[in-house]
Amino acid sequence: MIACARILLIGFAVAVGTVPAAADDELLKTQPFPGQPAPAPTPPQAPPKREAPPPTAPQPGTAQRGDPGMMGMPWPKSPEEASKTLSNLYAFLATTGDHRQAGEIGAAIERLWRLSGGDTVNLLIDRAELFSSKNENDKALPLLDAAVDLAPDYAEAWSHRAYIEYRLNNYPAALGDLRRALALDPNHFRALDGMAKILTQMGEKKAALEAYDQLLKIHPNIEGGETARDELKKEVEGQGI
Repeated sequence: MIACARILLIGFAVAVGTVPAAADDELLKTQPFPGQPAPAPTPPQAPPKREAPPPTAPQPGTAQRGDPGMMGMPWPKSPEEASKTLSNLYAFLATTGDHRQAGEIGAAIERLWRLSGGDTVNLLIDRAELFSSKNENDKALPLLDAAVDLAPDYAEAWSHRAYIEYRLNNYPAALGDLRRALALDPNHFRALDGMAKILTQMGEKKAALEAYDQLLKIHPNIEGGETARDELKKEVEGQGI
């Protein structure tokens, strides 16, 4: 019965058509956890000053050399190319000292994350984001349940469901999903950021500090990350640890 219900949900989402998902920090990306501001989406024709990427991943071959965040690399045309491109971008992300450039690289990485999800699963995620933007998280959760059932090896599905579970105050479930996302992609900085914030709110400060330390190794320039880590470190060290 549960499987049938989720199939009906998928059919409903596809039949209605694509609706733009709510934008989040730098990404269509995983919804930012509290403390991460969400910038406005990039207009269809990029202006001279580019502040944010399009909210959805471009189709393979549409990104050109020189696009912000791609560091001169073309958009990958195969899973193998995508994996290599991600590895290169993670290396750039970890070493750049330019905050603006880091934001562009992070946004490009998050668009690349979406490539492995498939149209149906990404549509379910987009629908869930739309409900979440209206604070209808109880309607978003079944869509993301279906997404993780359809694509259990897709880190983005787990990360997005974790955000909705957080919004529903189900912290243990959110942490479980974030751990699944990180098991699939240890460099998933959105999952690490969410985990650090939830652990902090739960009072698990040592574990949260470890998550922040790992996060800043991957994305040293993530918005608010260093400040949050340093403040938490003072609290933890004040406990005699």
